[in-house]
Amino acid sequence: MTKLLCVLATCLALTGCFTAGPVISKSAMGNLQIDVRMPEGAQGGNPSLYLDGKFIGNVSSSMPVLYVKRGERVLRVECPGYKTYEKSITILGDPNHQVLNIMLEK
Repeated sequence: MTKLLCVLATCLALTGCFTAGPVISKSAMGNLQIDVRMPEGAQGGNPSLYLDGKFIGNVSSSMPVLYVKRGERVLRVECPGYKTYEKSITILGDPNHQVLNIMLEK
């Protein structure tokens, strides 16, 4: 009986370590501020932001800060009429605030 309880307790403890979805932890996140600029007078739509190949949303000057899991990430910005911008970045994690300035090219 004691052996069974030990095995059960170990299994319950380990289930907190292995989850199917992403683990959100303030200590595992970093702030990434993204400022996207276009040549002066240029017209275009809202640039689309992808992180590790997944669409995050449209880049907005009103909400430029993302909370991204620490580690190596691939960032891509696409905008109709402009060259695609892609860069591999390292998110350092809390308490670092990283800033990435991007100038899109025609």
